[in-house]
Amino acid sequence: MEDVLPESVMLDVLSRLPVKAIVRFKCVCRKWRDLVSDPYFVRLHLSRSHEALMIYKCCIGTQGSLEWVEMMEHEDKYHLHPVKSLICVRGPPFSFAGSVNGLICCYRPYDSVYILNPVLKEYMILPKLQLENEMCSYGFGVSTVGEYKVILCNPTVSFVQNKVYGTDHTLVHTIGTNQWRVLGQTPNHTNSIQIGPGVFLNSHVYWLGYGQVYDFDLNTETFELFPSPSGRYRKSKLGVLKGKLSLILLGSLGLEVWVMNGKSWYKERTIQQNIRTILRSYPVCLIDGLKDTGILIVHDEATKKLLAYCLNTNATLHLNCRADFFTIMTYRPSFVKLHSFQRVDFRYDKVTKQHYYFF
Repeated sequence: MEDVLPESVMLDVLSRLPVKAIVRFKCVCRKWRDLVSDPYFVRLHLSRSHEALMIYKCCIGTQGSLEWVEMMEHEDKYHLHPVKSLICVRGPPFSFAGSVNGLICCYRPYDSVYILNPVLKEYMILPKLQLENEMCSYGFGVSTVGEYKVILCNPTVSFVQNKVYGTDHTLVHTIGTNQWRVLGQTPNHTNSIQIGPGVFLNSHVYWLGYGQVYDFDLNTETFELFPSPSGRYRKSKLGVLKGKLSLILLGSLGLEVWVMNGKSWYKERTIQQNIRTILRSYPVCLIDGLKDTGILIVHDEATKKLLAYCLNTNATLHLNCRADFFTIMTYRPSFVKLHSFQRVDFRYDKVTKQHYYFF
């Protein structure tokens, strides 16, 4: 019996469905399972996948949880729509290094670095490093030729392949290899980079630190430095809005939104209205909302709750999300398989599927 629809039409239809529906359809028959695993479908779905949030929540004495949520709009107001929740094993809180094409890079201090795909419930453990301390800045991105790389800017002594390295060096791990590489030429002041994840955009990873923007080119594996907007600010956050590198600055008079054009910054707007709650909060994430809006997610340190602040309307939404510890980033779901990165001559510590725990 011939198919009712051509395969190309089926791929187009499936790629437009919500992830939950696609995962269920994989169980219908072998042909549909193969279609969803087809590289063309993976690329097509990723191009149409909407940006969401990934939130790691941890309360004292309990297991942590990884919450995948979408920003939904209803009657001109935003709310969080839960998509999936994964339970994490007990242990020290972990942090995000970044997310690219549906793959999440996260790490535990003094432990391991992980690559995770929540849609497929797959994860891998990268080769371990011995670090003197974990005051490091991590980044995760993909080059223009499709090489996924984890970057670690380490201001202290490290031991890599039984060799001792001094301060201010950068380590790079390319997914699909089995080692960390130490770059020969790095800025002699990488310890100025703010501790935390870098921001990925167009084969570059960016960090902010002491009045400088650190730009790491994933193609050439070199740094370039250029100044951030001048002035002193209490709080700041790099992010991506509408496909451009953006910088949120929270000063005493209000909130400033800067956007990078080429290698120079311009101020897009200054917001002073209804900003009191935002000023006592800490910026954690920027995300593109619906209808060409920009959303700033902040953590209200007084109430331990998340707030969403619309940069276009100045509206503040109290999100129903509370925890002692938050780690948040933007996330775009995909069906990229981790097993496709393995080579014959080695295996990562673990590339596996887990239905409840991912490490």
